[in-house]
Amino acid sequence: MNKIVLPVICLGILLCALVHPAFCAEESSRYVTLRYSDRKLLNAFNDQLFLGKRLAYSLRKKNPLTVRGEVLAKIDLVIEKAEVVLDMFPDNLHITVILLPSSEAVSRVYKKKYGKNVDNIAYYSLSEDTIYISVPDTRLQVLAHEVGHAIVDHYFKIRPPYTIHELMAQFTEKHITD
Repeated sequence: MNKIVLPVICLGILLCALVHPAFCAEESSRYVTLRYSDRKLLNAFNDQLFLGKRLAYSLRKKNPLTVRGEVLAKIDLVIEKAEVVLDMFPDNLHITVILLPSSEAVSRVYKKKYGKNVDNIAYYSLSEDTIYISVPDTRLQVLAHEVGHAIVDHYFKIRPPYTIHELMAQFTEKHITD
């Protein structure tokens, strides 16, 4: 029995490292696949993401039982509210959200993917359908802004110019708590 258990555990660890070494934890909901490196980062994200009165009331109705469930429910609520704010309801919207430990980590990911130095606390990758967000810098408005980009990206068959994209994301950010 022990001869089989150890190789199976080693194989599982190896597969996790090969898939994406920094993001072994993954959870999914209606709108999002959430990736994070450890439970501490997930807990910090949950603590940072204050929804405001109306969205918090909606969250209580969902009655999540775990931190993972609460985080997924919060992100889904932000997406649903952002769709209402923009009056855009794209079919089959499903994005990935990757939690990163710092804004420096967000900048490193951006530099690796696009070859440019930036000072972002979050960004939405159009090509990957992925939001990268710094957990210590997480705020409802930051997440709403990036979700706005994702909704606009999925809604239009032909992608609008970047300035229009940005205006719609800013509109989402500004009105997420209305």
